[in-house]
Amino acid sequence: LKNTIARKSCLHMFLRCRTAARRKLQSGSLLGLNGLKLTRVMARANTTVSNSGDGEKEEVDILQKKADRIRTKLRERKVLKEKEVPSTSLARMMGFGGMAAKVAMQSVFSGQTDNVQNETSAAKDQGWINDAVADTIASELCRMRGAALKVGQILSLQDGQNLPRPLAKALERVRTEANIMPKWQLEEVMSRSFGSEWRAKFKEFDENPVAAASIGQVHEGRTHHGTKVAIKVQYPGVAKGVEADMANLQRLLTFGQFVPKGLFLDKVISTAKEELSMECDYIREADNQERFREFFMTSEAKIDGLNVPSVHRELSSKDIITTDWVEGEPVDRLTGDFGEWAPQTVRDSVARRLLEVVLKELFVFRKVQSDPNWSNFLYNDENDVLNLIDFGASNDYPSEFVSKYLKLVKACADKDRVEILRISKDIGFLCGRESPSMIKAHVEAAYVMGEPFASGGEFDFAKFKHGERMAEQGKVFLNERLVPPPKEVYTLHRKLFGAISTCVKLRAKVACRDLLDSFTEKKPSVN
Repeated sequence: LKNTIARKSCLHMFLRCRTAARRKLQSGSLLGLNGLKLTRVMARANTTVSNSGDGEKEEVDILQKKADRIRTKLRERKVLKEKEVPSTSLARMMGFGGMAAKVAMQSVFSGQTDNVQNETSAAKDQGWINDAVADTIASELCRMRGAALKVGQILSLQDGQNLPRPLAKALERVRTEANIMPKWQLEEVMSRSFGSEWRAKFKEFDENPVAAASIGQVHEGRTHHGTKVAIKVQYPGVAKGVEADMANLQRLLTFGQFVPKGLFLDKVISTAKEELSMECDYIREADNQERFREFFMTSEAKIDGLNVPSVHRELSSKDIITTDWVEGEPVDRLTGDFGEWAPQTVRDSVARRLLEVVLKELFVFRKVQSDPNWSNFLYNDENDVLNLIDFGASNDYPSEFVSKYLKLVKACADKDRVEILRISKDIGFLCGRESPSMIKAHVEAAYVMGEPFASGGEFDFAKFKHGERMAEQGKVFLNERLVPPPKEVYTLHRKLFGAISTCVKLRAKVACRDLLDSFTEKKPSVN
């Protein structure tokens, strides 16, 4: 009787989901694919219940929980906004000018200019920023995309703890959202690369993108051989506007006093400019992806349960890159923020793989994919595989720097103050003229980042309050730092800090010291 009731319940839910999914697809909604995925899960649950005895109850429960996660995703999924990408130099210049005018007007009418003139430290730290101004900046960066959006993402990932609270919140939105280009612009980009008959190169091509980022959007398709693929299409005008965009954005952020001087905005802009110029070359990204795939899947550095999708060169160009489609959810969805927590063993395993990837990239491969966005790490719970995607932001590091940095990490883990200061000066973190308070803050920050690697056994990241502790030292850095960090650090620390933050979010337990010790006796390989 119980099986009959459960079967009818599953069948009823299956029919409702299938009808809703078909309706979504007919309306062109991006939610349709997830709706169909939900129907497949419920169909499996229905089949299992139909043929089950008590022994299959656990499998039914797993399928029902998976269906719940997909339903949650369907409810939360935002329909991407379609807005034209400013593609000419004049249009982009006017875009930044308009953003500056809006910010100035909102600052005046909200009374924030009075706060700027106020002598209190809180007002000085805040600058002109308030919620309305921050929301305008976020919306305009999402519309402009390209260089503007890239700088916002870098600031949100690297220095969010030390930015004015409204701006930090707005930049977090910038990091996770972007508008999509209208169909006519998509047609222009595809035709420019593959000709007016470009659709003939694909068996299927979904014009509704499944994701949008700083310089491009991703579409789902299928090759004539039946392979499901992801097609990333670059926004028009982004590559040509890097120099002008960066200059305009720097003027805006400097004028508005949005970024503290201690963050060395000029260095952030310079790093972002160089990184974005490389990311805009999808041929280079294809080269990177093939090298990472070879390194992680066929060399001695191979990691079990890790996948880098193949590149389809015949369907790629300077503005378009096509790769195998991979199934999976961003790693942050393994947390309780999106429903039920994934099992501890799964979270521990994923976190260990993430840390092993970072350490092998730096200390063996000497080439690091430096964008720690959670959406670049997709976990497939059906085959326990962590998929790595998006290799545009990949940086090479000199062997001398890597050797010194490995010694610095070891010194941080061992809390060796003398060695930390010696190597920090050698690398360029310190110039030797710092105040005692700056020296103390630098050493304390080094201790914090070395803590997970300090001792043997599993380190419990759930108890690691690194963000709050680093923010304390960050206040000193803003006021007393005499030299900007080394160039390599801007990209490298973004990845390291991002990986550790992911482990914290997963509340994982990882034997980090064992991982580090496996590299201390090895020499970096030659690329």
